[in-house]
Amino acid sequence: MLKVLFNSPCNFYTSSELLTVPIGLSYIKSFCETNFACEIKIVPVLDRRVLEEEKPDIVGISCFAATYDRAKALARLCKSNGLTVVVGGEQITTLPHLMTEDMDVGVRGEGEYVFLELLKRFNNGWKTSDLNNLPGLVYRRDGGDLTIGNPAPTSMNLDELPIPDFLLGNENTDLLCLMTSRGCPYRCAFCATGWHQSVHWLSPERLIETIVYHLEKYPRLRRVKFWDDLFTVKYKRVERIVELLEAKGLTGHLAFTICTRADHINEPLLQLLKRMNCTHVSLGLESGNDKTLTYINKKCTVATNRRALELLAANNFDSESSFIVGFPEETDEDIQQTYDFIKQVPIRKIQVFLPIPYPGTQLWQYAMNRGLVSENMKWETLDLIATMADPSSVLKDFVILSEKLSREELYRWLVKLRRIRKWKTFKFALILLVKDPFVIYQRLKREISFYTRKLLYSHNAK
Repeated sequence: MLKVLFNSPCNFYTSSELLTVPIGLSYIKSFCETNFACEIKIVPVLDRRVLEEEKPDIVGISCFAATYDRAKALARLCKSNGLTVVVGGEQITTLPHLMTEDMDVGVRGEGEYVFLELLKRFNNGWKTSDLNNLPGLVYRRDGGDLTIGNPAPTSMNLDELPIPDFLLGNENTDLLCLMTSRGCPYRCAFCATGWHQSVHWLSPERLIETIVYHLEKYPRLRRVKFWDDLFTVKYKRVERIVELLEAKGLTGHLAFTICTRADHINEPLLQLLKRMNCTHVSLGLESGNDKTLTYINKKCTVATNRRALELLAANNFDSESSFIVGFPEETDEDIQQTYDFIKQVPIRKIQVFLPIPYPGTQLWQYAMNRGLVSENMKWETLDLIATMADPSSVLKDFVILSEKLSREELYRWLVKLRRIRKWKTFKFALILLVKDPFVIYQRLKREISFYTRKLLYSHNAK
């Protein structure tokens, strides 16, 4: 029986927000194990000790831009141990020609069907003839030249995928994170989801099956967080999900968190979310300046953003929003408007980032044209959360897109915005401490787990 290890490397440079079960890898694992005689294990840390203990035939590494340097290092480690390496994720999907010689095969796009076919054809590696007719692959022909296929089709029926165990045996957690769709119909200038040419969804019925499966296996679950880029694209679908949750009696047992857009927020939707026992709504507002919102193709206005937050507050939802400052044409006055907006609106939590030129986005092409990024760059400088966790990183080698503000000026804004973020987070934590102290307890446990892994990673990297 083939044995496979999966790993999604983390830089551990930032925060425990990155400490989540790799949902995509979990789907590939369950799909392949259901349809082929193999054993796949998702490991949080991949090092020489793990390789010696597990003795896999294949190692699969999923990565995005900020973790690509780490992925390359892991691929070298695996090849030095004589292992076959398969890579996937956004970085290989968007920049497949960067695949290194330590990587045997790359998978572009959604990986379930492609990886299953790779397993079926594996015999201590693959011959070129084994790979010629498979879509979505990057591989070297016998002479060493890369063959780059188009991304695998994104038209699969998600209901056909087996339900994975997203918690991987963690019986102590109260939180289940799910993706009920893939892709987003919008094309914001900064978003790396744009490679999806279409959006496809789990049916409401299959989604409820997934929740019930985990609730039966993990009875301590109390919260479900939907990581979809945009949970509310289809109002009728949300309505059906709520009806099924009510029919199963789950709305009284579980609380839900969703991500959506400001222009989706209205009274009918909020009443529906109340029935669902959705308590937390996350919005990507990005800016308090209309000029900036137009530049990033957000298709929203400041007035729309403000109205959404006011409606959420009036209906007693906990709201969280992300903001991005430092776009190329933004001035000091523009960022001041965002700062004033954050101070004025009724919002519980905020996240503030600098714009990241991810490969495949409009910002990437802009940064390439200005010589700010390259295909042999230090990829960790594209870490989204780095400047939020450590504003001083903007003073070093972090990629800066602004044409109007210096690193020092951006640093001062990040420090100023971070103070608001910490104050709002503190006040929100006090509210939770009274309303639901168990949530605080669970968050502290995740922080401890994160820093334990971080220390292990730092030790092994020496």
